[in-house]
Amino acid sequence: MSIVRMIIALSLLGVSGCVLNGSGRYEDSPKAVAIEHGLWITRWDYQSPDDVRRAIADAASIGITDIYWQVRGQADAYYPSAKEPWGIELLKYNANPPGFDPFQIAVTESKVHRIKIHAWVNVMPMWRGKLPPKDRSHIFHTHPEWRLRDDAGNMQTIHDGYVVVNPVLDDVHDHIVGVIRDIVKRYDIDGIHLDYVRYLADEIKPGQLMPGDPISRALYAKQTNSSSDPDQIDRKDYQQWIRSRISTLVERIDTESIRNHRGVRLSAAVWRRPDIANDRYLQDAVGWVNDGYMDAVMPMIYTDKNEQYTSDLASWHALVEQRRVIPGIGAYKHATSSQTSYQIAIGHPKRFAIFAYSTLFESPNPDQKKDQISQRLRSQKRDALADLISRVGSP
Repeated sequence: MSIVRMIIALSLLGVSGCVLNGSGRYEDSPKAVAIEHGLWITRWDYQSPDDVRRAIADAASIGITDIYWQVRGQADAYYPSAKEPWGIELLKYNANPPGFDPFQIAVTESKVHRIKIHAWVNVMPMWRGKLPPKDRSHIFHTHPEWRLRDDAGNMQTIHDGYVVVNPVLDDVHDHIVGVIRDIVKRYDIDGIHLDYVRYLADEIKPGQLMPGDPISRALYAKQTNSSSDPDQIDRKDYQQWIRSRISTLVERIDTESIRNHRGVRLSAAVWRRPDIANDRYLQDAVGWVNDGYMDAVMPMIYTDKNEQYTSDLASWHALVEQRRVIPGIGAYKHATSSQTSYQIAIGHPKRFAIFAYSTLFESPNPDQKKDQISQRLRSQKRDALADLISRVGSP
């Protein structure tokens, strides 16, 4: 017996029929995670109705049970929205508007193939690139006050990375909650999946008070009974407050957009370890689950180092009930299909999500390598995944 098969066999012995309800969720709720073979499908993976149908069919062909379909990238929409403009990646090869609703097609096809579909929403990103959005209805133009500023009034400049919304402002929260509420009301989906729901520390200069604008500092002073003077603000306490504001947004998404839709699950892609998530990215994902306003977390343990993968996943299992943790597998980092299978088996062969579609299938994604060696590796990875899923079984 191969080591992967042995790990799978041992893992399956630990399957339990019950779900811990420490978070206040119903034990018999369809939101509780027991079995899932997940796949992220990005906004670069489809340009046409045929692309959408093909992506869903591809996922179904290897036994995927849950698709995370990206519908929002940088305060834009990959579906017809009255709240945000069309996503630019979809407009590169289509008219504006495109003339079709890719997300509705994805939802319809997912029902045909009996796959659950989750609307994947990038939360904090506002824009990415050195040129501003051309569409003047974009919040980059209509709400410049939502951009991050430091205490000297300097606005976060546009660059190759993301500029982000100010995560502490009530108006920003209202907008994001409204966008998600609109998606949940209009589409027959199985879940909302949050990404970039964190402080983008890598985009901020060390020691920079950000957000440091007067409105944010006044809100901090009011809510914490502290000084708003930037020279007197306790930076550690200020970070804790930002962390709490991000958690408030997550809680509002649950209570105001999702809670009344019993069949809709709330999940989030989170940092690879809970301590790094909490301390550097102000992402209290452990609290989100254990306090009862998130159904599952998906740590992005994207690595080709198996020891790191094992350690990172164990750090989540130590703090969150295991059925609420869906390991994110960075298959794009793996030089062989066997490593992807091995990491799946380490966690639990019936509960994982693969990043991403273009790692397994041919895609219009412009960054996908098209040479024969890359195509052969994709084929090997999807065949190995299909074999693993067929052996461990589906729900």
